[in-house]
Amino acid sequence: MRPPAPLALLALAFLLGVVADAAGLRPPPWAPAALPLAASPPLAPLAFGAAGWLVAGAARARPARAATDRLELQGRVLNVPAAAGDRVRFTLLDRSGELLDLVAPPPAWPLAAGDLVRVPARAWPPPGPRNPGAFDQAARLEALGLGRQAEALLPPVRLAPPSPLAWLERGRQRFAEAAVALPPREAGLVRAIGTGDRGGLDAATNDSFARSGLAHVLSVSGLHLVVVAAGLERLLRGALLRLEPIASRWDARRGAALIALPVTVAYTLATGASYPVVRAAIGGAAAFAGTLLDREGSAANALGLATLAVLAVEPGSLLDPSLQLTLASVAGLVALATPIRGAIPVARPPAGSWRARLVEPILGGLAATLAASLATAPVLALQFRRLPALGILSNLAGVPIGTALTAVTALAAVAAAVAPPLATPLLWLCRPLASALLLVSDLAAAPAFAVIGVASPGPLLAGVACGAVLLLGRLTGALRWTAALVAVAAVALPGPLRQAAARLRGQLEVVSVSVGQGDATLLRLPDGEAVLVDGGGAIGPGPDPGARDLVPLLRDLGVTRLSLVVLSHPHPDHVLGLAAVARAVRIDRLVAGGGAPDEAAAAVLALLPPAERLPPGRSLALGGVLLESVGGRLEGLEENDASLVLRIVHGEAALLLPGDLEARGEAAALAGGHPLAAEVVKVPHHGSRGSSTAPFVAAVHPRLAIVSVGARNRYGFPHPEALARWRGAGATCLRTDEGAIRLLSDGHRFRQVPAGDALDVLAVLREREWR
Repeated sequence: MRPPAPLALLALAFLLGVVADAAGLRPPPWAPAALPLAASPPLAPLAFGAAGWLVAGAARARPARAATDRLELQGRVLNVPAAAGDRVRFTLLDRSGELLDLVAPPPAWPLAAGDLVRVPARAWPPPGPRNPGAFDQAARLEALGLGRQAEALLPPVRLAPPSPLAWLERGRQRFAEAAVALPPREAGLVRAIGTGDRGGLDAATNDSFARSGLAHVLSVSGLHLVVVAAGLERLLRGALLRLEPIASRWDARRGAALIALPVTVAYTLATGASYPVVRAAIGGAAAFAGTLLDREGSAANALGLATLAVLAVEPGSLLDPSLQLTLASVAGLVALATPIRGAIPVARPPAGSWRARLVEPILGGLAATLAASLATAPVLALQFRRLPALGILSNLAGVPIGTALTAVTALAAVAAAVAPPLATPLLWLCRPLASALLLVSDLAAAPAFAVIGVASPGPLLAGVACGAVLLLGRLTGALRWTAALVAVAAVALPGPLRQAAARLRGQLEVVSVSVGQGDATLLRLPDGEAVLVDGGGAIGPGPDPGARDLVPLLRDLGVTRLSLVVLSHPHPDHVLGLAAVARAVRIDRLVAGGGAPDEAAAAVLALLPPAERLPPGRSLALGGVLLESVGGRLEGLEENDASLVLRIVHGEAALLLPGDLEARGEAAALAGGHPLAAEVVKVPHHGSRGSSTAPFVAAVHPRLAIVSVGARNRYGFPHPEALARWRGAGATCLRTDEGAIRLLSDGHRFRQVPAGDALDVLAVLREREWR
């Protein structure tokens, strides 16, 4: 077994130090003393590991300040602004020395890294994870040195002439303007591939590429830089060799590399300088420098150098999913592509033969695709909870098309930067390529089996799985099979194990899911079955809470089937999120309340089983609990007041879910004469002022009152008067804008338990002991 390349080993040690910091471990006192060990080759990995640990800790943000309603920010733009809907997002270094993650309306002339600006804004500490296993925005920004997030009230005003890089941003803008000559989907695709501008991609296209396994083609990364920079270098080399006066006096390889180096830097900046592109640019620059210095490069060392450079400058970038994927994919290519090609029972053809020109590229592409797919699978499971079943086939067809499209869009982007009309002929050349790539993606994404839903294995198991996969090329016999089994088990077993633990626990689990300004309550019944009451939903543009919050949580918990979905009423913030849920898991039954759905709600309900009604006074027994409809007569009530009022009874414990009732609906429920008393209540209508009337509060008389509400919502929910009435009745008020709320019932009473423990198999099994 050959030892790993020295630079790759040092980069791995540095990376492990950054991982230790990301895991919450603070550097030990002896870490600074280990740095001089870098002078000793055998002990250098210890020094680099300590250095990674120290650098990551030093880069962390200071404790976040409190939220500020209004402040005047003045400082410098530190990175390439990225599109965020109709706004731009960038890092601002304020004159106070604070780094802020700022979202702002774009000014007339595009912002660029280096611009000095002033902008009125409001700021707040970044939120932690919304739900168990969810992305931790606070940890990510803290690792990047960003103490607060901010939202600008007006476009930033420049305090100095535009940065020298502004012309690159103006070029991207001109390319976007020229791309409107294409159909919308094709225009969004060429903008994303050509300049890294994803602002024109619609949700359907993003979902298609994610399901098909071609999402990496959308994000400018190493693939695109190789096409542009390495392609240019080869063209230049060939052209210089054909120029006799130059070829006789100069080394064509060095001349081409000398020109390709600045092109690599310019392309990196022009496409947004995302972490994958920066990593690829460093590796490419190392290869070009090796040509200039007449030194043979090593793929492992190039990856190590790029990893060291990126993490040394920005250790928090390790938490970025795109960088994790690019590091895993390149490591897979380095470690596995050659062994996989050697395992294919087709001999390599002689150089120059027709088979070498036609067959070998296909086999080499298959080996590379399989190597990258295997290495990135644990990261995909960790970050996105899904694996593309047809990813290998879609990449074999899609990557060549994407490669050609990258070359043409790069030329079109340069032409548009000079004069937008010059880009039109090139954009029309892009159209058939873009249409073909969309077709490949849509075909691969269409089947129901196109995506394999998995639970997130967590960072530790994902790292174990990645390590096991990368060792497959170096191991043989039983050791290779053992490593393969470890990798598969680490990715495939977490969900089923968590579901089995919940079934063995034998209690009623209630999770009030944090879905923003909406409602969603997940019930895991004593027999292990699952019920979802409402599914959240975005009102207007914005992320879909069903896809963002509910589907990842269901997959993490190992829930592959919902025995029942209950819809209190078909308002957007209760129903729209169910579309993503219906596409991800099987749903057996639907019980719906409220009135007739509008067009958007009807489209979602068409994905679900036929709706059943549960009239007041009727009940449904399921999995050891009783679901009682305890509302009043619905005649003459508005949509909110016509919500289905559901009382969940588990032995002596009860939970009341009254939908969006307001005063009239609460009065109707009281007049209905059905039992409303419950130990736990979801506060009706998100705690609006017109809800939670004194008679209704007195009738329910809960110990815990849960408010499902979005952070900094525009409605001002929950209203202080509504909260005061629940507190006056002796209830403790809990809010989902502070994170998901998880309760357990043993049939006698409810108790609140840590939400994160739902993903800890041992913690769930220990919960059996509470009665």
